[in-house]
Amino acid sequence: MEPVRSTRNPRVTEAIRLHRARIRAETGYTLLEGPHLIEEAIRAGAPMRTVFICEGDEAGFDLVDKLEVDRVVVTDLVMKRLAGTQNPRGPVGIMKIPPDEQDEHRSLMVSWGVGDPGNVGTLIRSAAAFGLGFLSGPGTADPWSPKVLRAAAGSHFRTAIERRAALSVGMLQARGFRVVASVVEGGDPPDCLAGPGRFALLVGEEGSGLPIGIVTEADLTVTIPMPGHTESLNVAVAGSLLAYELASRRTQTT
Repeated sequence: MEPVRSTRNPRVTEAIRLHRARIRAETGYTLLEGPHLIEEAIRAGAPMRTVFICEGDEAGFDLVDKLEVDRVVVTDLVMKRLAGTQNPRGPVGIMKIPPDEQDEHRSLMVSWGVGDPGNVGTLIRSAAAFGLGFLSGPGTADPWSPKVLRAAAGSHFRTAIERRAALSVGMLQARGFRVVASVVEGGDPPDCLAGPGRFALLVGEEGSGLPIGIVTEADLTVTIPMPGHTESLNVAVAGSLLAYELASRRTQTT
């Protein structure tokens, strides 16, 4: 099969546009880069529409043989434009974004105002690892962006992902969650997470933190002790530590 050599090819152009949040929102599709993500999507039964493979990528061809999808062979140059990374790992697939999923049987990690895709992906990965659902709140990077998907390393397919551009503490409380706001100082120690019920664990961007009104309305506030006198932690690190604390205390009480 003769490879596509031009980035102006209509199918290639359509795929490249999915790096833009507006286009993902309009079409309902996103991009998966690399064999690991595509394998995770296959296992989860996620609907794949098109897969782009570099010429000579035998492993990629073996992987795509499992799928009944349109396959497009491309050159290395075209693959770089599709993937949007310096050293892309093909194949690259177009996947339909799954509908939002609410899981009312476990606690939630809630990302509020976290704009960095790498941090959002890490939070999703930690939420999945420690048995939490993930809610993408106001001001958060699109959880289905290619950058977030890469950072989460397949964890999107192991937990419930929910998006809420408009969200309030009251909405979470009405769903039966005890809302816990993470703050740099002045909150309770992590053993407050040992209480009964399901928690909605709110984390905000490292610099600005959670809005003061959200902190005030929360049922609890929690602070990670830092005896090393570090001013603050990266939000993905803080969220991961709190997810572990929550999961370990759930295990101890069951």
